[in-house]
Amino acid sequence: MNPLQSSNLPPASTLEGRLRVATYNIHKGVRGLGPTKRLEIHNLGLAIEALDADLVCLQEVRHFHRGDARRFERTSFGWPAQSQAEFLAPEGYDVAYRTNATTREGEHGNALLSRWPIGDIGHHDVS
Repeated sequence: MNPLQSSNLPPASTLEGRLRVATYNIHKGVRGLGPTKRLEIHNLGLAIEALDADLVCLQEVRHFHRGDARRFERTSFGWPAQSQAEFLAPEGYDVAYRTNATTREGEHGNALLSRWPIGDIGHHDVS
């Protein structure tokens, strides 16, 4: 079974009054290491939209990364021009992002995508 599907949940349209929450570790939008590294961010966008969740909690989200942006040219299937959280948010969703780690080439953290306005957000490092 695809990990993004659940056989015991009815379609979102029949879940009135319920909150659908999904969590997804996007592994910085890539798969593999070194020369076999490949960009997965576009597939992740399709998967997140298919979840049709009210709230999507994302882990290992890149705000920016100079090295991967250079490696995957900015073509229609290349590294997104905006942050990964903004790129992955379905149309009409609010986005909240906070950095958890900074590296020489960029940063990554956690994001929340919400069908509803998010309001004030904070960040508490528990590492």
